[in-house]
Amino acid sequence: MIKINLLPYRSARKKEIITKQVFIGALPLVLTCLIICFFWLSINAKNSQAIEDINIINEKIKQSKLKMKDIETFKAQKEMLTKKLDIIKTLEKNKMGPVRMLDDIATCLPGNVWLTELEQKGTELMMEGRALDNPSVSRYMVQLEASSSLDNVVLLEIKTDTKSASKGGAILQTFKLKAMVVYSAGAAAPSS
Repeated sequence: MIKINLLPYRSARKKEIITKQVFIGALPLVLTCLIICFFWLSINAKNSQAIEDINIINEKIKQSKLKMKDIETFKAQKEMLTKKLDIIKTLEKNKMGPVRMLDDIATCLPGNVWLTELEQKGTELMMEGRALDNPSVSRYMVQLEASSSLDNVVLLEIKTDTKSASKGGAILQTFKLKAMVVYSAGAAAPSS
């Protein structure tokens, strides 16, 4: 006997195979799309976080620049005040230097030696004067060399003053001395 299958078995089987193949073909596509979306969202989140971090860092940089300006202002003020204090200290040290130098010059001066001119340029001191004799000038130079205010005392010139002898007065010796002024440690010579 012949059996006839009236049910659409083959067409249902074809549909089932096609459905399986579409599912099997679509599944990797869907998974790939999901993976791409996951990575895209992850990268987007990292990008947003990086932009936020950059904004925060830029704000900190702006604040740091303001603080740096303040620091530079304070440094400039500190430097200016330090210079002013140094000037004040130098002036305080120098105020007694010339007085001591003049005191040493006057104290060392023997009775028969007179100064006629005194000139200071920087640390160099030029002295001109008159004396009764050459040994008096020599003693004066030795005493000046021994003082704490003068150093390197040099006799530049000594000669007999004929004008005073012609007028009936005593014969005087005119002299020129050069010395280096030495102020106490840390004190600079006053500018001329």
